[in-house]
Amino acid sequence: MTASTDAEAPSVWVPPPPTGIPENQLDFYPAPEPNGTGVLVLPGGGYSFVSTEHEGFKTTAWLNARGYDAWMLNYATTTTSPAPLYPKPQQQALAAIDTIRRQGRVSKLGIWGYSAGGHLAATTITDPKGAASLAFAILAYPVISMDPSITHAGSRENLIGTDAPAELTAQLSAEANVSPQTPRMFLFHTANDSVVPVDNAMLMAAALARNKVPFHLLVLPDGNHGLSIPEEKDDPARTWTTELDRWLKYSV
Repeated sequence: MTASTDAEAPSVWVPPPPTGIPENQLDFYPAPEPNGTGVLVLPGGGYSFVSTEHEGFKTTAWLNARGYDAWMLNYATTTTSPAPLYPKPQQQALAAIDTIRRQGRVSKLGIWGYSAGGHLAATTITDPKGAASLAFAILAYPVISMDPSITHAGSRENLIGTDAPAELTAQLSAEANVSPQTPRMFLFHTANDSVVPVDNAMLMAAALARNKVPFHLLVLPDGNHGLSIPEEKDDPARTWTTELDRWLKYSV
């Protein structure tokens, strides 16, 4: 559910994204035995920082071990840029995709985002340019909507501000922008997430179903926000990447 468009709200103009991105913002992690598929990784952090240690490096290592080349984007947050941040992170994600594509290293490219990075991934893959360039998305406990009733308040405030017009709220609510052209998706959340409500993943799944976009939704009954990739030997009840691994093998 998103806020309805306010007739009094000013129109929202978004400048076009740059055609490239500085190398120090996009780090490359090549697979020892590449399989021709790559993934752009967007760690979370509430748009206030980028969780490179907890979500970034664990993810690139997991991908590399399975033959996937990985890139990690150090996108704009309030640590590096003034709030509200929009449209800077969204521009940077599209620019990163363009940069990776121009390298010609992979035949398929996906995107993997966590929490606020999941929001950035979701808004990228529902953008027509992102949808045309990406084959799949992995969204882990993602912020999907900017609707104040279910969003993560900090992510909303940092990205678009607390008093953003209804039009911008809808524009940055990814579930409102799913189309039949949106690429397939894997969604992971926990039912009792107290930071980003599971309603976000459910809204996205419902939008994908309406548009007949293939998706896999995995909701575990228990788990704190920010699980990242638990080791199966340490936390077998919350090791969700076993299901992701199967999905990647048979759906991508």
